[in-house]
Amino acid sequence: MRTRLVGRAVPLPVGLLMGQPHEGKDPASEWPHLVCLSVLQTPRSHPSARPGPVGGDAMTPTLTALLCLGLSLGTRTRVQAGTLPKPTLWAEPDSVITWGSPVTMWCQGTLDAKGYGLDKEGRSEPWDTETQLKHGNKAKFNIPSMTELYTGRYHCYYYSSDGWSEPSDALELVVTAPYEGIPTLSALPSPVVTSGGNVTLQCGSQLRLDVFILTQEGEKLTRTQDSQRTSSGQYQALFPVSPVTPSHRWTFTCYGYNSNKPLVWLGPSDPLELLVSGVSRKPSLLSTQGPVLAPGQNLTLQCRSDVSYDRFTLYQEGGRVLAQRPGRQPQAGLSQADFPLGPVSGSHGGQYRCYGGHSLSSEWSAPSDPLVILITGQLNDRPSLSVQPGPTVASGENVTLLCQSQSWMDDMFLLTKEGAADPPLRLRSKYRAGQFQAEFSMSPVTSVHGGTYRCYGSLGTSPYLLSLPSNPLELVISESSGHSGPPTAGPSSTPGKSLKCLRSEGARPAPGQC
Repeated sequence: MRTRLVGRAVPLPVGLLMGQPHEGKDPASEWPHLVCLSVLQTPRSHPSARPGPVGGDAMTPTLTALLCLGLSLGTRTRVQAGTLPKPTLWAEPDSVITWGSPVTMWCQGTLDAKGYGLDKEGRSEPWDTETQLKHGNKAKFNIPSMTELYTGRYHCYYYSSDGWSEPSDALELVVTAPYEGIPTLSALPSPVVTSGGNVTLQCGSQLRLDVFILTQEGEKLTRTQDSQRTSSGQYQALFPVSPVTPSHRWTFTCYGYNSNKPLVWLGPSDPLELLVSGVSRKPSLLSTQGPVLAPGQNLTLQCRSDVSYDRFTLYQEGGRVLAQRPGRQPQAGLSQADFPLGPVSGSHGGQYRCYGGHSLSSEWSAPSDPLVILITGQLNDRPSLSVQPGPTVASGENVTLLCQSQSWMDDMFLLTKEGAADPPLRLRSKYRAGQFQAEFSMSPVTSVHGGTYRCYGSLGTSPYLLSLPSNPLELVISESSGHSGPPTAGPSSTPGKSLKCLRSEGARPAPGQC
């Protein structure tokens, strides 16, 4: 005989339950919530025989036993309840389920269990779900598509010849709605934390949410905080986290909900991983395209070290951890990882650091020196660049590059040189003769100052977003004999040295720079 167990809460006559004729009583008055488990047995001699639809009204000839479990949600005492140990109830893949995803609730009792029932607190409508015995001591209750209807607290029971079991501990099902306005999660002051340090996680949303929930990967417990409205109109909650140690990964997500629907969560946020920074040797970070890029250019950052790190991570300061990459060894004694960031936009402007780590440890190295990435074309302005006394000067003369603009937006000016690896020089603008301007002085010039220069304007509030570039200006340094010609040493031989040697409005360069 093959046995199949199916369950559905149905309003069956009490007379059928008790084996007596039905006398017209309202079954709901005796059993406010019935879960009926039909044991369907098919003779082996007729393998083609199949039970009818689950929850259907038709009873097939193969139905040989009907177990109706009275799971009353009212105050009536269950017949013979509590004579058996309570079962265990859990959900797979989790008790927090994305809207529309399937979920299975498992109830595990004893080997002699003959039937199982599921009870939802506060619900009197019929329960429509399928159950099956597995290995004789477990039953599963399937929800094919999770919605708000299925949220709530559940208990399960089992039945044997000895009577009813105790109810299981409560299982709470929550549905998440990944709609617009889901919360964002950030770390204050930074997601990079020294071992043993403290950090505050900020969960916020532009939508009005009453409560925020913080979850941690690998941890069952969640933390909740009432939301507070900020001066900018955003709703947020702050979660202190301490101490942060490299004992395991610190990865968090957050959700939010309104108090009238506490089991319908908005979220999750993008995951946020805290980096636990150590003291091992820092790697170096560079941009293969240079520090100044136009919108649409492809940007790749490279993190490398003479320590054999087998993983690297990239972090944009003031933002979040961007990515982790396995380390590779281009040659003996070196390790590196490339981080392609794709076509750039204004959001790519900023300061970056990278870290190296070993796969057997959750601790990362000391941070690399910061790398600044600047994005042009973010201000509707194009400054002009000129040179005094002229574009061709003799070695040893004094030269001034003058960057000017009529736009009030340019309260800072930057000067770049093609092929220079060092960050651009930056000076605050001054208002003179109806224009905003900055003077970049070189005194005295040498052959290494020769090259092509451009200048940009920027706002002090957005220092990584630049104006359109000025027209290029080529500076030619001739020999002291007065003959013009190409410089004897160019930017390709000592990249960036000319920028280090510039004097900002008369300031002398640092010793050893020129």
